[in-house]
Amino acid sequence: MKMLIDARSLGSQPSGIGMYLYDFLNELLKQDTLEITLLSDVAVSDEMRSLALKNVPIITYGKRISKSAGVFQYFKFIQDSLDYYQPELFWEPNNLIPVPLRRFHGKIMVTIHDIFPITKPEQHGTIYPLYFKYGLKQTLKQADMITYNSVETKLSTERAFPQAKEISHLVSYIIVNKPDLTDAPITPDVFFPKTKIDGEDYFLYIGNLEKRKGTDLLIKAYERYCSLGGTKKLYLGGQVREPEIQDLLDKSCSRFPGLVSLGYVGKEEKNALFRYCFGFIFPSRAEGFGIPIIEAMHFNKPILASDLSIFHEIVGDSISYFACSGSEEQQIQALAEAMLKLKSADLTAYASIVARYLPDQLGNEFCHYIQTTVSASS
Repeated sequence: MKMLIDARSLGSQPSGIGMYLYDFLNELLKQDTLEITLLSDVAVSDEMRSLALKNVPIITYGKRISKSAGVFQYFKFIQDSLDYYQPELFWEPNNLIPVPLRRFHGKIMVTIHDIFPITKPEQHGTIYPLYFKYGLKQTLKQADMITYNSVETKLSTERAFPQAKEISHLVSYIIVNKPDLTDAPITPDVFFPKTKIDGEDYFLYIGNLEKRKGTDLLIKAYERYCSLGGTKKLYLGGQVREPEIQDLLDKSCSRFPGLVSLGYVGKEEKNALFRYCFGFIFPSRAEGFGIPIIEAMHFNKPILASDLSIFHEIVGDSISYFACSGSEEQQIQALAEAMLKLKSADLTAYASIVARYLPDQLGNEFCHYIQTTVSASS
């Protein structure tokens, strides 16, 4: 079966969606019956280089796509590639196919990670929610198959677009690989020589620095934590996505030297930070899954997260929560107080949970769904 995949989320510095794609790609590549070709804007990431070394064909558009307007031109490249390769299946793992893909008679599969621009438009400006709603409507008109990364995403999509119920679908949780802990421990100082990082003396956050991720709440809560007598540092690993967050970060870092923004962190840097942190904090206001929570579990670290239903779906009551309802002041106070009394990790519960998200079972289910669904309709 020929399969064409839009892999632009892997093109450079992949984050959540990119790593989701990478892990499932590695499972798909184990299938002898699949002939996979990747499409991307660029292919400069370590993950793309790794796939190229496995002789996976990668066709690039030639320039990086980041703005919504550029996506329309990029999809002309997608259309041309479909015309040329004529695959049985095209997979779009990036939520949206905002234009009609004409002249293509194979199956189209899309992965929907969340629909927050519709359910929480206040966090996405004024234009993008309109673009997203239009794009998802176009997507569902064309999709023959949908994969969702959680039951919550499936239900929220079907509430907003009842027609989605009629489309073949699979709830496929995100693969979270077990890190290789057999090598000699590498301290974070190796990767961040200008930052003195003391083991077990810091809280850690990993993810994009933006309001949807609750970064503003975390920065303000850290200030409150310090005023309440807290002494641990807080390291933020991830790219700043919004100027308001950068302004808040600059002001807070100047007053509280224990608050440090490390910028984008790669896989090895992230594992070192997880290994030596005291606890992991994930204060997201809205989340489609929450990969870093499972990653922190692999390191047996105490975890504190916002009280979102998606986190209860994926890890239950095995972690600590703070109330993310009420006024901002109430949320800041709740988070700061929870940081002061973070409970120890439940290692038995952790072991059971991380086993659900390892690649063997999830990869087999995903591959089986693709092969049986496409074969049944051919």
